[in-house]
Amino acid sequence: MTDFSQNESLPVFVGAIVSDPDGRILCQLRDNKPGIQYPGYWTCSPGGHVEPGEPLTDAILRELHEEFEIEVDALQPLTTLRYTAADPEPPGVYNAFTAHLRTPVSEVRCNEGQKVDFFRPDAIRKLNVHPISLRFLDLFLTGKTEALS
Repeated sequence: MTDFSQNESLPVFVGAIVSDPDGRILCQLRDNKPGIQYPGYWTCSPGGHVEPGEPLTDAILRELHEEFEIEVDALQPLTTLRYTAADPEPPGVYNAFTAHLRTPVSEVRCNEGQKVDFFRPDAIRKLNVHPISLRFLDLFLTGKTEALS
């Protein structure tokens, strides 16, 4: 995965598809307030902004801890997507990872967003899902990685 956190004028984001031991995926119902991307949508790749100079892996581990108080293992890069003002999605560099949940499911907290839950992949498709997150899910389920697009 290319690290765009240092030399990129677009905002840089990280997100992770986190699987529990039963193969369910951690999902977050985003806040429903103005000023955030896709308010009230579910995401199956929660995360956030990368701080200046912060390595991408540090950023996703920080975000997962801040939002859910969780620890993960088997962290692997999935893809990096780049959108500019000419694209339909909000401009930015979106770095996706996959990981396995180490924290017991019963101890997962919801410190950001409206709700956190675990869903099987087929159930996620029935939710109102953030489109970039849905693209990450498709790549995860097909076992494909994708170069910059």
